[in-house]
Amino acid sequence: MFGRERGYFRWGSCPGDAAPLIKTVAALAGSRIDVGASIVIDGDALPRSELIARDGAGRPLIPWTGGIVPTSQIFVHSPFAGSYDSRYFGPLPDAGLLGLARPIFTLHP
Repeated sequence: MFGRERGYFRWGSCPGDAAPLIKTVAALAGSRIDVGASIVIDGDALPRSELIARDGAGRPLIPWTGGIVPTSQIFVHSPFAGSYDSRYFGPLPDAGLLGLARPIFTLHP
């Protein structure tokens, strides 16, 4: 798994020996994802979804090509600029959803 090899994910119990991710489900099966300088889902721009060309170590990041989210898959996103999410690895099987994460304490700098 590319993300595990580069150290984007910690070790864990998920496929590829990665730890679970906490991301927002931004699109469901059947949604059209257009990938350019940022992400557009079914014609609507996804806020804070700009792509970056290189990771923090200067290694190139190649975005997903875009398209229709397949049946039984989801497109996940995080608004953090350096997040490694479906912008780069594409949709994931929805069977991998473990639960709902809810913030209990947030701090806005």
